[in-house]
Amino acid sequence: MLYKGKLGMQFEEFYEYTILFDIYGNLLSNKQRDVMEKFLNLDLGESELAELLGDSRQAVHDAIAKAKKQLIQMEDKCHIAENLFKAKQELSKAKSFLIETDENQKKSIDIIDDVINLI
Repeated sequence: MLYKGKLGMQFEEFYEYTILFDIYGNLLSNKQRDVMEKFLNLDLGESELAELLGDSRQAVHDAIAKAKKQLIQMEDKCHIAENLFKAKQELSKAKSFLIETDENQKKSIDIIDDVINLI
């Protein structure tokens, strides 16, 4: 069974928003950034977040919805997360080709591993 947070978000969706927040979070308003940071890192429901932030549940709900929409719009324009994912896939493929062709290419494989771990 997939992880579901308190708001019923599937793990893949949660992970995607976490990646997008890491990349674009500083471009959100201060309130949206604060709400999303707590939403993603503390796994709190809207009511719990509202209580923690001293705001209404509706205001928290709206801030999360707007932040999610903005994160998706930024990714649709910039494609940073998509390109990082593709680069990681291509490096993994290159690594597997190197492993299959020649064990003497360990240094290249180590470099690729380092780059993959950075992404």
